[in-house]
Amino acid sequence: MLGKLPKNFGGTTKVAALLATVLVAFAGVDWKPAFGQAGSPTVAPVLEEIIVTARKRQESLLEIPESVVAFSGDQIARQAVANLRDIGIAIPNLNLSMRTDGFPNVTIRGIGGFGNTQGVGFYLDDVQVFSDASSRFGDLERIEVLKGPQGTLYGGSNIGGAVKFVSARPDPTEAFGRVKGRFGEQSLVDMEAAANIPLSDSGWAMRAFGFFYQDDGFLVNENPPRLNGLRGNNDKDVGAVEEYGARVTLSGPLGDRLSAYAALRWNEMDGFSNVWMRELTDDFQYDRAVNNSTNSTHKRDTLAGTVELEWDLDSVSLLSLTSYTTTDSTRYSDIDIREEFIFDANRPEEMDVFTQELRFTSTTEGPLSWLAGAYYSLYEERMRSTQIWWDARVDADGNISGPLGCAAEMPTCSGVWTGEILTPEQEMDSLAVPFEIRNRDKSHLAAFANVNYEWEAWELDLGLRVDRWKNSTDNLDTMISSSQDSVEVLPRASLTRWLTDESMVYFTYAKGYEPGGYNLANFEGENDLFGFDIEEVSSFEIGWKSRRLEDRLTLSAAAFYIDYTDRQVEFQAQTGGQIIEGIINLGDSEQYGFEAELNLKVTEHLTLMAALGVIDAEWNDGTLVDFGESSVDLSGTDVPNTNDSSWLLSALYNAPLPAAGGLRLVAGVQVSHSGSLVGLQAWDTVKNPSYTVANAQVGLQGERWEVIVQVENFTDEEYYTDVQRFPNLHALDGGENINIGTMGQPRLVSASLNYRF
Repeated sequence: MLGKLPKNFGGTTKVAALLATVLVAFAGVDWKPAFGQAGSPTVAPVLEEIIVTARKRQESLLEIPESVVAFSGDQIARQAVANLRDIGIAIPNLNLSMRTDGFPNVTIRGIGGFGNTQGVGFYLDDVQVFSDASSRFGDLERIEVLKGPQGTLYGGSNIGGAVKFVSARPDPTEAFGRVKGRFGEQSLVDMEAAANIPLSDSGWAMRAFGFFYQDDGFLVNENPPRLNGLRGNNDKDVGAVEEYGARVTLSGPLGDRLSAYAALRWNEMDGFSNVWMRELTDDFQYDRAVNNSTNSTHKRDTLAGTVELEWDLDSVSLLSLTSYTTTDSTRYSDIDIREEFIFDANRPEEMDVFTQELRFTSTTEGPLSWLAGAYYSLYEERMRSTQIWWDARVDADGNISGPLGCAAEMPTCSGVWTGEILTPEQEMDSLAVPFEIRNRDKSHLAAFANVNYEWEAWELDLGLRVDRWKNSTDNLDTMISSSQDSVEVLPRASLTRWLTDESMVYFTYAKGYEPGGYNLANFEGENDLFGFDIEEVSSFEIGWKSRRLEDRLTLSAAAFYIDYTDRQVEFQAQTGGQIIEGIINLGDSEQYGFEAELNLKVTEHLTLMAALGVIDAEWNDGTLVDFGESSVDLSGTDVPNTNDSSWLLSALYNAPLPAAGGLRLVAGVQVSHSGSLVGLQAWDTVKNPSYTVANAQVGLQGERWEVIVQVENFTDEEYYTDVQRFPNLHALDGGENINIGTMGQPRLVSASLNYRF
């Protein structure tokens, strides 16, 4: 089932063998209750049971016939899980980072994509977040990561899985709140506050959350002299970010059978965009200097509202979930990544998203349970971006000239700088070329149903979704419009066998897809935009979950096979004097993998966790990239952005200090390993080496307060979270392509104070 292990598996083989041996050993042992010195049973500590809503109903994490990982609210707070980077390094077979323009890069089990592709859905309280998934949400009850296609219950754009942020709901029983401040290196200031306020005796309550985050980052623009001897005056903290926001929620009854929940959130970010590190060879230097002519920036404002209404109809509940989100985003990027004035891009973008879901759920007790519903979403995007060529000029006949060396017609302009030194007067001159002047509408209209039936030790779960998607794109530069739509049928089936009350095995099949769409490029003689088709996966998973040692130990393991067809990948190309970013359907791939997780409550005060994931993902035979006069055969080579292995070891300690007046010592350590992977472009790959990141926390806890000192990446490991080939726009460097990447966080020391009232 697993096939061969990934190449260069190295020391991870030992970790996999050790964890597999432990799992087998625990599976076969008849564990007895712990006893005290006198031989009488003691009250054994137990692991906290985590309740999740992965299948849109509340159930234990260990009862779901699929792989789901969850962070509790305490884990989020104590381990300072504040952004996508923190989640990405903590879960095996999840490759997740915040792309440097503020949007997520994510694959789960090798499904999904980096760059312009998506593939994994992000949710806040069951509302899909399309335009600002990397925003800070905060005041969370938990984070759930659902591995594998989630097409039946969540629809398109969830081909690889889903990341769900579940916020804490208002509590009508009491007033309480908390404030937290975190300060550290890089001028880090992270402040947040939350309060819960009962509003009436009838059950109404309000919850409010707000935060402010500031970080100068670890990247530096040294403003070195350019070839003409002048220096820039950029802020040296090229990776600085400032973000703040608030969320207010309200809930309560509207009648005997009707309840309401409403949320309004606002988020504003002033940060960086595409601060790529420039590497001229495959032997990475990890230099933290980004000497751009102009610092890349990203300004984003988001306002979002949600209204949830739930009716109790005796044996059925009806839930209506409505949301609207509007986001304004402007990204300015120095594309050539050098101190010379050569090539920049400015991307103003407006996004409006409306979603509506109606869901009926059975509420009666019995062996049969079900849910069914309908869903609609409309994503409207308006982009007015330009590429900026410094000191380039166009004459009356359309010829472009200047230091760029483009002395030909614009469609054949190479866009490569010849090295001519610009005078100060020339640097003030530039040409803005339309890049992405478009309107784009993407919509989904779906009906779905899921039925669960239990008999004796068996459980059967069947689901089906019929999803109609549509993508309409207008290129306002060329005045060419194109549209495509299709209906996809997404089944899901799982069969569970309970071996005991605390152990089960399962088999799950699921199908997912990512919709097709259009690139902005349209080539000479073509009346349609350059489009790409849907990609699809069929996933097969067999797994085992168990509780042992009177709920002190949980174990799980899963093996999976994924058939991936018409895989979408990002590319960059030069055409018409422009750099074109696009998506193509490159080919099919197959991927095999294995996952395992162990949680052990060693004592009342100490909890250990170990998790492992391995993947072997390769292009199928016959996968060719055709360049006209030549082609590249990718058969049997690794697919991009898929870690061959990953693992996590964690220990958490919380115990009273003797004679310390009720104070407790809290401590934790997490060591995560990410195996090597190949980056984009898929046909001209660069390998990102494996890396290991270790975080640690230690502090004191009182009745209402907690002080924690945290060290992220305390070994100061140098690594990239993503890498890829990129066109080289500087002839002085030599070569046709360079490597670019997003650098991971170096060692960062911070301290936080959390006070509850």
